Amino acid sequence: MAGEEESCRMRSLLLNSIVAVCPPGQGIGKAGTLPWPLLRNEFKHFQRMTMTPTTEGKQNVVIMGRKTWFSIPEKNRPLKERINIVLSKELMEPPKGAHHLAKSLDEALDLLNTPELKEKIDLIWIIGGSSLYKISRHIIRNTGRKWHSVQV
Repeated sequence: MAGEEESCRMRSLLLNSIVAVCPPGQGIGKAGTLPWPLLRNEFKHFQRMTMTPTTEGKQNVVIMGRKTWFSIPEKNRPLKERINIVLSKELMEPPKGAHHLAKSLDEALDLLNTPELKEKIDLIWIIGGSSLYKISRHIIRNTGRKWHSVQV
């Protein structure tokens, strides 16, 4: 029953895009940083993809875990021109700069379904960490949405 509810919620919210970088046989991060030097073209591509809505007048959403949020240099938080949602079971209020805090992906999707936000948002991007990718990938498979993955 919960799986069906998640699928319906996903279809209505256009969750169709996820960005993950995972070298073959390795992870997506190491000690709160990337396991390779900054790749400027990849970062520009990430910005362009996550910042550009498909519908004029709407804004994209980035959903990330607490560790991913704090791995972003403070001067770059929040990620500009996107609605930033941080997931954490530990935090009691949104971290400085974050637009919203949710305890789970379900709670974040419920938030995005509120009248206040539903008409403002376009694409929803899941940008990390690993447990959020696992949950999201499972849901995306069940809804027929797109999964974007980049391997370096």
